[in-house]
Amino acid sequence: MLDLLTQTDASEWLKKGNILIYPTEGVWGIGCDALNEKSVSRVYQLKKRPLDKSLIILCNNINVMKKFLMPLSKKELNFIDEMDGDPVTFLYKYNPLNTPSHLQNKSGKLAIRVSTYYHITPLLKAFNGPITSTSANISGQKILSNIDEIIKDFDFEDVAFYNKPLGQLNKSTPIIDLYTKEIIRP
Repeated sequence: MLDLLTQTDASEWLKKGNILIYPTEGVWGIGCDALNEKSVSRVYQLKKRPLDKSLIILCNNINVMKKFLMPLSKKELNFIDEMDGDPVTFLYKYNPLNTPSHLQNKSGKLAIRVSTYYHITPLLKAFNGPITSTSANISGQKILSNIDEIIKDFDFEDVAFYNKPLGQLNKSTPIIDLYTKEIIRP
């Protein structure tokens, strides 16, 4: 596994269709270019994740995903503004005509987080696109906090480690349905 120290190196790695392990607000994440179907399939393969279990999408600004989403009401925009700055993943209704098929699911919604975590923000800006995000562990197994264990599980040529400190949240970020306000994951 390659150890990437700069956001430029990590960004270029993602642009080549590779997989990246990176720190998030609360847990180590593993992801790729969300618009690269082959890379997304590889994340599912590495994690041994069921294909019907969607991935979170990270971006530095919701406008990166706007063309894939259904228009938002003033009420929905106000709710997002109320949560501004908090590490929250929202479920947004996607436009099936514009959203790549590999990101579509039965729910009709995409889980999107605009990350403000200071080690991910520069990576997202350098990459200039959305990346997938899921915990860096084998599906169904405990979430790992020890990076050496994670590296052991994902020691493949197409996987690199963005070596920055993990955030202080100590859990996965909450997931909230933007339309029902239901908390899917606390």
